[in-house]
Amino acid sequence: MRADRRDFFRLLGGTIALLSGGRSSAAEREGSLAIHRATRNTLLGAVGARLPKLGGPPLPFKRYPGFDRVALPPFGSKPGLPLPEAVAASSGPERFEAESIPIDRLSRILHFTNGVTRRLASDSRLPGLRAAPSAGALYAGEVYLVAERVRGLGPGVYYYAVKEHELIAVRSGSRLEEVVGAVAEPGAIEGAAAAILLTNVFARYAWNYANRGYRYALIDSGHIGENLRLAARSAGLGWIREWRFHDDALNALLEVDGRGEAVCALHAIGPVTSAGESSSRTVRPLTLKVLAEPEKMPRSGPAPARYHEASKLVPAPVREESKVPPLRERPAMGPEVALPMLSPRPESTVEEAIQERRSASSFQERPVRLEELAFALEMAQGPGAFERSIGVEVFLAAHRVEGIAPGFYQYRPRQRSLARVRSRDLRAAMVRACLGQEKAGKAGAALFMVGRLADAVAASGERGYRRLLVESGEIGQRIYLAAEAMGLAARNLSAFLDDELNQLLGFDGQREAVLHLTVIGRGE
Repeated sequence: MRADRRDFFRLLGGTIALLSGGRSSAAEREGSLAIHRATRNTLLGAVGARLPKLGGPPLPFKRYPGFDRVALPPFGSKPGLPLPEAVAASSGPERFEAESIPIDRLSRILHFTNGVTRRLASDSRLPGLRAAPSAGALYAGEVYLVAERVRGLGPGVYYYAVKEHELIAVRSGSRLEEVVGAVAEPGAIEGAAAAILLTNVFARYAWNYANRGYRYALIDSGHIGENLRLAARSAGLGWIREWRFHDDALNALLEVDGRGEAVCALHAIGPVTSAGESSSRTVRPLTLKVLAEPEKMPRSGPAPARYHEASKLVPAPVREESKVPPLRERPAMGPEVALPMLSPRPESTVEEAIQERRSASSFQERPVRLEELAFALEMAQGPGAFERSIGVEVFLAAHRVEGIAPGFYQYRPRQRSLARVRSRDLRAAMVRACLGQEKAGKAGAALFMVGRLADAVAASGERGYRRLLVESGEIGQRIYLAAEAMGLAARNLSAFLDDELNQLLGFDGQREAVLHLTVIGRGE
């Protein structure tokens, strides 16, 4: 009955939005806070109009008829790094060595980035379940490769066809220099064996989630990108992610329009110099700034395209980024809870955790141990990851955790501790705020990715909102993999009532807001 009522309200909300033209309240200027408000869920459903649901959902992959294809070779079962070791690896190399990598290693990395990890016999049209989670299994994210130094593969731009585990040649010839010329710090990726660009086809999520789909798409880029980082590290390669790039240049390189489909993340992989060797190259900053002039903002067209345009970087006078202020510790109710180390540490490799990861359909009402929760938090955002954050903090609602009372806690990674902010059983309230999803109350704990919106925008301009969402997806993926490594289960619950959940947890929804939510527990 609850699900039927929820579907009715969603349909009613979508109808109202459609009759009003599907315009967001931020039509005049799509600033980060306005975008966040325009992508929230309400009691009447997701803000904005859904696409007409005729003929089923969009296909979760692209077609390139007539293009040359390259079958990726088997990559074997060579053991990889243990998950904790890969997660703890540094954020990027000093510099790439201009050496090639074998195509079988690339094949392995692409499979564990977003390849098919389980086939679906029920529908041969669809590729199957993938290495990274996706809202409603609609898979808005796509993976492109700009190959430069891959043995067995000519230089060029390729689309990764997940269903066949093949590469489709989109453009031939050496193109890495075009990527180098599109980033703010070219020296960071010069010498890479390949650049990997993650795009989103926004209509795949708009079909079911209206404007809310824009959040899901960028969170997906974080899920996929974190898999890529871990798989590259496990394969013995260096990795780096570049936040500041010229959007139009990279979209043109992939021959996508930047509106219906757009580049959302840029990564590079390759062999690195020996540890401790510094780069001798001069970093040449590319002059980029946030496109923020209201007269240049698109005022029509699909909402996700407008939102993405609002945080695009274009050539212009240099705009220096500032640092995000440090973590603001909430007053604790009593002594902090020291988090114990999990012993023994999980032995699962990166590849094993990714291959077996699934979204739990339900949870047993049994507690998780405090050391299990501590390991999930360490993987989610240990001290190293937190230092690299631009403004995402991790909080948790403890429902059934041995050793701590039910309540709301702030995770303090530097101290490796929990500070209890509020002592309250939040299970029933969480279920209501999460649109009646019983998983929100049955899981052992709910982990929240809370974005410091005002600080991120002050530091990075409107681009900061994109970064917060992508980073939230990275954290969520590490929680998934940590749970899998321990024999627990996890599930993303990004469908929640924003205003109600923020009010429940004590956030104003403007300076700070819940962006993403992952629950963990003992699966059924």
